[in-house]
Amino acid sequence: MTHAIAKRPRAVVLTLIVAGLLLGLIAGNAFLTSRQASADGHLSGLENVVVGDQVVDHELGRRTSRETVRIWGSGFAPGQEVILLVNDGPGTPSDITNYVSNRSANNTLVANDQGAWTSVWTLGRFTRQRSGIGPGDGDVERVRSLSVIDPGTFDVVASTPLAFCRVTDRANEVAAGVEAAEAVAAGHQETIDGLTASMEETQASIEEQQAALAEFRANVVPDLPDRPVNVTDAAWGLATRFYAGLKAAEDAQIAEMEAGIAEAQDSLSSMQDDLAAAMAALEGAMADIETAKAVVIEPPAHCPA
Repeated sequence: MTHAIAKRPRAVVLTLIVAGLLLGLIAGNAFLTSRQASADGHLSGLENVVVGDQVVDHELGRRTSRETVRIWGSGFAPGQEVILLVNDGPGTPSDITNYVSNRSANNTLVANDQGAWTSVWTLGRFTRQRSGIGPGDGDVERVRSLSVIDPGTFDVVASTPLAFCRVTDRANEVAAGVEAAEAVAAGHQETIDGLTASMEETQASIEEQQAALAEFRANVVPDLPDRPVNVTDAAWGLATRFYAGLKAAEDAQIAEMEAGIAEAQDSLSSMQDDLAAAMAALEGAMADIETAKAVVIEPPAHCPA
C-alpha cells in the first residue's frame, strides 16, 4: 500500500483534495438549506393540511350553519404560527381563523413540538354572509381552497380543497316531492274513507226503508170481498164509501217509499263508481310516491350523489 502511494503521490493528493471539496460542498449546502428553511419557517417543505370531510354541506339561504370542518396540520416547524383562508365568492380569500377552535391569543394556530396542530371550523354565518359559493353565484356549487398561510409573509404554506355542496338541499327537494305525492295520496284516501262511510250509511238506510215498506204492505187494507147477496145497495155503498180513498192513499205511500229506496240505490251505485275511481287514483298516487322517492337530483361532479 505504501509502495503504491509512493509511486503515484500526485494522484493520491488530487483525489484527497477532490474528496475534501465535495464534503465541503455537501456540508455547506446543508448549512445554507437549514438556514433558509429556518428563515422561511419551514423545516422540510413537507407541510400538509387535511380535513375530516372535504364535502361541506351548504344549505342555501340558511342564516347560520352548524356545519363543522375538522382540520389537521403536520410537518410544520414547532411553534410556527399560521392562519387559515378560504377563497369565497368569485375567489376572494376570507380569513376564517377567528372562527376556528384552538387559536392563540394572536388569532393564529400554533404548531406543537411535533410540528402539528388541529382545529375545528364552525361555518356559522359564513354561509349566509358569503354563501360559501360566492355572492352573485346563485345556487352554484363550487370547489374552494382552504389555505394555510404564513402570517409573516402571507405565503401559502399548504392547501386542500373543500367542496361546498347542497347535500341537504337536494335531500329536502326530494323529500318535498315525496311529501307532495303523499299529500295527494292522503287526499284520495280521505275521499275513499268518506265514500265508504257514506255507502255504509246509505246501505243501512236502504235496508231500513225496505223493512218499513214490507211492514207497511203487511198492514194495508185488505181487498174488498165479493158483495154478499143479502146486502142492499145502500148498505154496500155505505160500507165501501171510504175504501177507494184508503187504497189510493196506501198505493201512493207505497209508491213514495219505493221511489225513496230507488233513489238511495241510485246514490249507492254512484258512490260505488266514485269509490272505484278514488281507489284507482290512490293506486296512481302510491306509484307517484315511489317515483318521487326514486328521484335522484344529479349534483355537480365534485359533490356526492
